[in-house]
Amino acid sequence: MTDLPLGMKYYLLILTSSLIEDLNDYGVRWVANESGVAIRDVEKAFFSARAIGNRLPDEPEEADPRLWPDVMKAIHTIRRVLDMVEKTTFDAVIAEAMESTSEVARADIRHVFEQKRAAGEVDFRLHGILNTRPAADEPDPAVQESFMLKRARRYQSFMRFDGASLNQEERVILEDARILARHIMDGDRNNRRIDALLVMGAVLIETASVRLKPNIPLLIRESFDRMTTKAVMALGAIVYRDEYQNFKASLGLGRLESDL
Repeated sequence: MTDLPLGMKYYLLILTSSLIEDLNDYGVRWVANESGVAIRDVEKAFFSARAIGNRLPDEPEEADPRLWPDVMKAIHTIRRVLDMVEKTTFDAVIAEAMESTSEVARADIRHVFEQKRAAGEVDFRLHGILNTRPAADEPDPAVQESFMLKRARRYQSFMRFDGASLNQEERVILEDARILARHIMDGDRNNRRIDALLVMGAVLIETASVRLKPNIPLLIRESFDRMTTKAVMALGAIVYRDEYQNFKASLGLGRLESDL
């Protein structure tokens, strides 16, 4: 199975380069000393990183179709080790997206309500939520309403983002992410992928903007450049989740903690 979408091929190239960079940043001694990591797995991960790193093409079209299974196997090998030292998960991203308290939620709703009223619109539904308090043992509907308002704002920002500072492969992944976001928002809004998409989209918008500011010190811009790449990589993980897992399964590779 090497007939992969173009965006996923870009994603695999970005992911592989990023994983190699992360692995090298940790260093073989540090990783080997991490609790629960077998030295044999560490050695295999670093060997795979060196071997596949020398074979990565600049563009997917330049790759021999036989390369992609090797890329996926290298990703799996490296990730299996990094999973022992990195604990960020899809559920954690979702939890961050939904985190709010009743007090914060009501303040957010009141701000939106006042903005609408200043523009000549009275939103009676929001007014009703603000003037109704749930019983002590009941969830506050303001929290869910605030979350939906935040989702709408993130969605609008994500769809307006022009990606001017992104390179070719990043723009391909961004466009696929927007197509998926639009599809979910037009249909099943209970699909949990939308909130992970929009959270990472917000991170991408913030970090990518630094690329357009030449007056910022080079060291800071390089740091934000790497964060931008990781944000795109996270979008790719969400967008190509099914294709990624199907490709892994076709190679006989099992699921890892970091897989969505």
